[in-house]
Amino acid sequence: MTAPLTRRNVLELLDEQVARVPQHVAISWIDPDGTRSLTWEQYRSQVELVATGFLGLGVRSDDTVALLAPNVVEHYVADLAALSCGAATVSLYPTLAEDQLAHILGDARPSVVVTATRADAERIARSLPGDLQCEIVCLESVAEGAESAYIAWAELGGGTQEQVVSARSELEARRCQRGDDDPAVYVYTSGTTGMPKGVTLTHRNLLSQIDSFDRMGFFRGGYRTVSYLPLAHVAERLWSLYFPLASGGSVLLCPDQRNLEKYVHMQRPTFFMGVPRIWEKLRDRVNTMLASEPYLSRATEIEADRAVLAQSWAQKQDRPLSAEQEIREMQAREGVLADIRRDLGLEWAVNPGSGAAPLSDDLRDFWASLGVYLINAYGLSETTAVAVWERMGGSHRGSSGFAAPGCEVAIADDGEILVRGATITPGYRGLSAAESGISEDGWFSTGDIGHLDEAGRLYVTDRKKEIIVNGAGKNIAPSWVEEKVTGKGFLSQSIVIGDGRPYLVSLITVNPDLLHSFARERGIEGDLADLVRHPEILQEASRLVDAGNQRLSRPEQIKRFLLLERQWTVDSGELTPTMKLRRKIVTERYAHLVDAMYSEAHDGSTESIRGSMAIGPAAR
Repeated sequence: MTAPLTRRNVLELLDEQVARVPQHVAISWIDPDGTRSLTWEQYRSQVELVATGFLGLGVRSDDTVALLAPNVVEHYVADLAALSCGAATVSLYPTLAEDQLAHILGDARPSVVVTATRADAERIARSLPGDLQCEIVCLESVAEGAESAYIAWAELGGGTQEQVVSARSELEARRCQRGDDDPAVYVYTSGTTGMPKGVTLTHRNLLSQIDSFDRMGFFRGGYRTVSYLPLAHVAERLWSLYFPLASGGSVLLCPDQRNLEKYVHMQRPTFFMGVPRIWEKLRDRVNTMLASEPYLSRATEIEADRAVLAQSWAQKQDRPLSAEQEIREMQAREGVLADIRRDLGLEWAVNPGSGAAPLSDDLRDFWASLGVYLINAYGLSETTAVAVWERMGGSHRGSSGFAAPGCEVAIADDGEILVRGATITPGYRGLSAAESGISEDGWFSTGDIGHLDEAGRLYVTDRKKEIIVNGAGKNIAPSWVEEKVTGKGFLSQSIVIGDGRPYLVSLITVNPDLLHSFARERGIEGDLADLVRHPEILQEASRLVDAGNQRLSRPEQIKRFLLLERQWTVDSGELTPTMKLRRKIVTERYAHLVDAMYSEAHDGSTESIRGSMAIGPAAR
């Protein structure tokens, strides 16, 4: 276990950087006038201004401040300003469905919500509990002379220096009262019931995770990163908000993931972690580069060097390289492949990582052939993101690595992965530790199945819980999605699939009697195999699925589906004796049809794609 913490709360890190590197760039962003930035001294000044404004709005210690905004500087400033007032924060996914947003607001009960746009502010106003007194602050400005029902950000942070000085004693008193066991942030993640649960992360959790990464050497020689995932994602908060506070490094804010390649090239991060979908998009960028000059004319050289690195990577899974092989590997890394990494902006990346969803061997092998050795980390919101991390140079295929400093990993008798340490949440908001899956001796039950090898590396092999983690790292409760479709019209049973995939697809059975009735009313003839292919049947099925999608956030929505003429039964083995769906059996039996739904390009025209892909008969 690591040594006791020397700080009581995260804000002490901000003061340390102001004292150590006041004029170094802390945070940067791009606007129409070019690149703008705040030094550490300016960053703290902005935090103090907004914290003073929060005091004026009545924010108290132990309150919650919610944030619905992209990766913009105001989001970061408001987060630290809320902590300065003794409050905890919660960032909200912009893709939340209305009932999910209402649930989180009702559970977190914020005294202030900061939104990016007036449309967001209106969403918040509609979703707030009727008995909650809450101020809404909006970053979007209104026309001069126009009235607004919301507080303008400029007004919130527009206090005078005298007001800031006057508020300092109150802010300092509140900060001194906050201990390491007080909540710093609530991260809402999917539960098995479908509605998000608020994971409480304390100052101790965050400081312990910072200490863990410091011990692994991540902050040596400087720290640069790019912020691009929603700040509702615990990993994004870790690497772009808290790690710069600890290291005195800088973060470049990328509010639109479509521009990520440009931002990575500009920032040249020393730390870069992406969900598998991000690494897939960057792979597409590499392939585009290789098909054009100056790399097209160097194709032979590139192919030879990639073959050397691919062979070295494969061999290192089983045995060390010889001295001669190590030299060849070094030379291959330092040749034209170094130019490719430089053009991507990844030449400084130390331990580039992937997490939140399974990383395919093909994707890992591709990057290894370029000299980018991806770390397949493991962790959850409840473990403050990372619990297991492979150390540099020791990556093994299929492994997530070793327990991070300060963490312990064990395997329960039924194969479930257990984690214990200072980064483990004290529990979900409003629930006890026991109700949150934490044992009396501190072990957190992850809901995942895995094993440890003789060296202590963790291999995650299955999910005990049925939560889907899509290719972007979003946690999705399948039953929550399926219930929006199951039993609607002539649709009968459904299963959604999407673990590690870019979007959700669904297999849907039909109710024979209801489908035949629907067909007769429209003069459609044929047996079930014919009906599940009929354009008018598919159009109605699409309408029913679309109706269900309207009640779901974007990542939860079904993009493609297949209609099957045969229902799943106990006798066929797809249902348990208690009529529960055997997900693994169903997905295995229909694997070729599922793969077909992902094999064709997804052009965004979900309705027409679904129609063309809704086929039968079912696999026997």
